[in-house]
Amino acid sequence: MATDSSITFMDLACLLKITPDTVLEKLGGLINASYFDAVNMAGTLKQKGLIDFTSNYSEPSKIVLTDAGKKVIEEAEAKSKEPFDALDSEVLKQLAGGKRLPLELAASLNIGASVLALRIYKLYKQGYVIYELKNGGAEIMLTESGFLKIKEIQPSQAQNVSKTEGGKVNETAVSKQDIDEQVIHAINEQKKTIKTERKAQIIATIVLILILLYVLYIKGII
Repeated sequence: MATDSSITFMDLACLLKITPDTVLEKLGGLINASYFDAVNMAGTLKQKGLIDFTSNYSEPSKIVLTDAGKKVIEEAEAKSKEPFDALDSEVLKQLAGGKRLPLELAASLNIGASVLALRIYKLYKQGYVIYELKNGGAEIMLTESGFLKIKEIQPSQAQNVSKTEGGKVNETAVSKQDIDEQVIHAINEQKKTIKTERKAQIIATIVLILILLYVLYIKGII
């Protein structure tokens, strides 16, 4: 990125949530994070020169994009229109292998955070991945189109042909069935993870409702 090579996908995702009406006090709701995490995130964006605040003691603090922040979004939008390439396919394969966090992806692919941020957004815009913001971070997941894209690109890389000293050809090929099994396994694992997270959210909601009912009962309201 032109402004700061340390910009992460979470930075970009937060910038995309900011509108002319965004206030600091409500940022947490926009990025599915606690107020504390949202303030930390805003501080990080401020430090990187991507946002600024309007100061008015009688009103909530508004968040505004700086020119650098707008430039990051413009660069991401431009990148998202580029053709699918080899690095994009590597990102998809890492996701299929179980990597879901940007930090994990950057480490396994050996690329910078800002390069990965642009790639994830590009794949999101092209329909191959979705992302979820929570607890001050981001998780990336393959869509159905993403899984199908992996099936499309794997056969072209499936056959590795090498010659031995005797001149014989040694072919190691991955069958279509093997590829299908890998993709199905990845889909099932992702479904299990999503199902577990949803159960946890439902349980947490039920607990909060029970606590609220108990408080109302103690106060004699119900």
